[in-house]
Amino acid sequence: MKVMPWDRKKISEKTLELNFASQLNHRIGGNLLWFGLTQKQEAEAGFDIATRVGQDMFIVQMKASANILKKSKARQFKIPHDQLQSLLRLQLPLGHVFYAFPLIGTTQDLATHQDVVGNTWLCDITLLKNVDEPLTRTGTPRKDGCHYVQVTPAEAPISPLAAGRAVFHSKPVTVDLVLPDQALTRDPIAGEREGNLLSRMDGSFEFFWSLFELFQSKALVIIRVG
Repeated sequence: MKVMPWDRKKISEKTLELNFASQLNHRIGGNLLWFGLTQKQEAEAGFDIATRVGQDMFIVQMKASANILKKSKARQFKIPHDQLQSLLRLQLPLGHVFYAFPLIGTTQDLATHQDVVGNTWLCDITLLKNVDEPLTRTGTPRKDGCHYVQVTPAEAPISPLAAGRAVFHSKPVTVDLVLPDQALTRDPIAGEREGNLLSRMDGSFEFFWSLFELFQSKALVIIRVG
């Protein structure tokens, strides 16, 4: 794909999400069946697609940014505090809920680095329990209610030896990041935990659906159920 200089535009979360899902499907063997929503359902439930892959639940909240800070060279994302709180409530016994921070932010980036999965950092939601409400420099709540999140390394390609890091502001909280391949092989997995979500589902789609009403923005969901 040839991209002209005037086509170096920011790409949407939807573009990243679709390519992430497609490439993850290929990595796992090409047998994933994605669960899609109507526009009305998406507005109510807050996520876009879901699938089953083995015995785990793997939830990814996709973010997008083409903003690389000049001084620190970090890629800066924005995350609504209310969304973060919803994801923390969703965590419960799941264990596999992540923010996704792709290092691909423009059409030029995507043309040069087409491996979206391999160039996306994941942040485990369980590491964000101590992130306070975002404040201005004067100590008042930010009007937009969003955290600035600075991610390094900030540009693709990601080296296999790289150590990813994200700093959540206002009061800085620094957390380690992992690559999707690392996240999928983490142990223990949600499906192996006593009293986990899958045992509670008991084949009930209503329970499954009620969980995702907690979401407020785009996310993709992978359920590993054997």
